[in-house]
Amino acid sequence: MTASEKYLPLDGIKVFELGIAIASPFCGKLMAHFGADVIKIESRTSPDVVRLLGSAWLKDREDLASIASDTSPYVSEMNASKRSVGLELKTEQGKTAAMQILAQCDVFIANFGARALADLGFDYESVKAVKPDIVYVQLPGFGSNPDMPYYPFVAWGPNQAPLVGMDDFTGHNDDPPAGIATVAPPDYMSALHAAIATLTGLEQRDLTGQGVHVDISQFETTLALLGPFVMDYDLTGTVPSRIGNRSMWGAPQGVYPCSGSENWIAISATKNEDWDALKALAGNAIDDSFDNPDLRVEQQDLLDKQIADWTINYQVDDLADRLQTVGVAAHTVSRNEDLLRDTHVMSRGWYQIAPSKRLGRDVFSNCLVRLDQTPGRWTHAGPSMGQHTREVLKSYAGLSDAQIDGLIKVEAAFESIDPDTTTNRPWDDWIHMLIPGVDDARDL
Repeated sequence: MTASEKYLPLDGIKVFELGIAIASPFCGKLMAHFGADVIKIESRTSPDVVRLLGSAWLKDREDLASIASDTSPYVSEMNASKRSVGLELKTEQGKTAAMQILAQCDVFIANFGARALADLGFDYESVKAVKPDIVYVQLPGFGSNPDMPYYPFVAWGPNQAPLVGMDDFTGHNDDPPAGIATVAPPDYMSALHAAIATLTGLEQRDLTGQGVHVDISQFETTLALLGPFVMDYDLTGTVPSRIGNRSMWGAPQGVYPCSGSENWIAISATKNEDWDALKALAGNAIDDSFDNPDLRVEQQDLLDKQIADWTINYQVDDLADRLQTVGVAAHTVSRNEDLLRDTHVMSRGWYQIAPSKRLGRDVFSNCLVRLDQTPGRWTHAGPSMGQHTREVLKSYAGLSDAQIDGLIKVEAAFESIDPDTTTNRPWDDWIHMLIPGVDDARDL
């Protein structure tokens, strides 16, 4: 038996998660990977946004419409190894059942808005009343103190970026702020803060026997990314401008076109030795006057044009290899599909596959934390909505089948819709290309 089979760092820890989208669900996923039993409470009347996305390949499959909420790739990406319990917390019966589960848990984690959580009756004092030593981790947009100016506001990951000024750094100098709406760094940053805070809270509980209320503001976790810029302004009055892909420390640094459509290469040669290597490879394509580092900074537009006129003649992978060979920092600007076949990504085991009751199996990203003796494990992919309602209400709340049936009858609880309806993802017939060593469906 391996070390990971004998023991995981969070074995025995029970987590009650009221999570939507990314922030607390991503934290819960990390905890589940290392052995915690993470109970995700879900609602049909107010479902997690990831349940609303579905999958594009199901749009013409009316026979599978009832299970669309279980098919979004985000379901597994944010909820692998968790158990899903269907409870309607706005009903008294559903709330009572949830509190019975909470009484058996070590950790409460939620990224609901602070007011919404209080209105539901799951504020810290209410939860503490049923579990005095609870590690209560709350990460709303602006914290949970009602006396703070932004307390009434609601937030979404992408709208945190403009609030803290991150968008003002993004884009080219002559253009408006570009924004980062296609991804949500604030969600992931607050999730990682929450993971650290949860472990700290558990340590405090073990040392003192006392629980703790951890209040995390997503606004502040995002602002923390810009600490050096804020302090620079405070000390020197410097207001940095948008500089696109360039560097404040030297030139050239940027993204340049290569042969074909939308093929780009990133090149950084801001040190003299790097410049010499780049210049030797480019030859007469770049004026000798740019051997002066000050001129490279002063005339970046002209320098970038000359480099672009040179790079456009090359296949991107070939040029990246040439530049790397002579010691210049360069790489293809990867697209999503490039990462599907990136040998380093695959060799590191980034793509994981685990059983799924609804889909047979599903793919999601691996945990980014690697512990050599207790590496963690994935028991299953994202659960169907309400898949574990009955078993958790029995084992945690001590309810009988008849009592659970009663909750379902009054719509205070629910189980999976059409539990016997299953399907497969389109990649099932070429999964070996993503995860070497895993058989395609046609080979099973």
